[in-house]
Amino acid sequence: MRPRNVIVHCTKIAPVARATRYVLAVFQVEITARDGARRREVFEQPEITIGRVNGNDIILPAGNISKRHARIVFKDDKYIVVDLKSTNGTYVNGRKLTSPLVVRDDDKIYIGDFLLAVGPPDDLVDDDDTLEVDATELRLLAAIAQRDETSRIVYADWLEDQGEAVRAEFLRAQDLLVATAVDDPLFRERSDRMRELAAAIDVSWRYKVARPLIENCMAVEFECPRDWGSLATTEKRNVRYCGSCEKQVFYCSTVDDARRHTQRGHCVAVDIVPLRHPRDLEPERRMMMGRMMMMPPPRKP
Repeated sequence: MRPRNVIVHCTKIAPVARATRYVLAVFQVEITARDGARRREVFEQPEITIGRVNGNDIILPAGNISKRHARIVFKDDKYIVVDLKSTNGTYVNGRKLTSPLVVRDDDKIYIGDFLLAVGPPDDLVDDDDTLEVDATELRLLAAIAQRDETSRIVYADWLEDQGEAVRAEFLRAQDLLVATAVDDPLFRERSDRMRELAAAIDVSWRYKVARPLIENCMAVEFECPRDWGSLATTEKRNVRYCGSCEKQVFYCSTVDDARRHTQRGHCVAVDIVPLRHPRDLEPERRMMMGRMMMMPPPRKP
């Protein structure tokens, strides 16, 4: 039986040198104004500020917005909202922030007259033309996309020759993990090493070579036998197509992102980096307020 991508323990292992970095969209913020106008901002840095003046990453030009009103931080696969001692406050689901708060992509963030939602980037399109790779690497990646397993070994050797030891080890460790049974004593050790290596490599490259199992497939009674690497590519780098169930499969870099897709009935492949727990893709139970909390009248900053 193929191993499941469920890791709940870590072991102490040697540190990994940083690998070559690629351009990566870290998260997006969707902004809705009072008149219904909507826009989306995508950010490649893990921290942004929000305010009404220039110098902020998101500018909300309104009188009830402070000059530096709030901050959003992406850390440890979580989105954290911080109020920067603003005059009128920052609210999440109607409650005023008094300390930094971890939010999910279905939470509603209120800043002045604006509604914000934060989450992983939607509909990422492949950026091969912008990646600093040569023709040999492009040919090998294309062969891997066509499910040529031999090309994975050749690619790992090529990467090592280019001084890319981290990515080369990732490919080899991944093949070892795929061939390791869950009850094998080596499974946990190899899983931990995979996670350590993956954390040093941008997910934009892992989309192309990763092999996590498919989850939430409704076309099979038990565990889906397919993995991400066996699926047909599409024009979106985080979406592939399964010919067996004739459905799209979404590659998710966080458990929250995967849960969001599974709640919509989507098949998912979850990245190796997030710590996994049994049944972690099931909807979380959340307490609902018995009445709507009214926002206080704004004061001038």
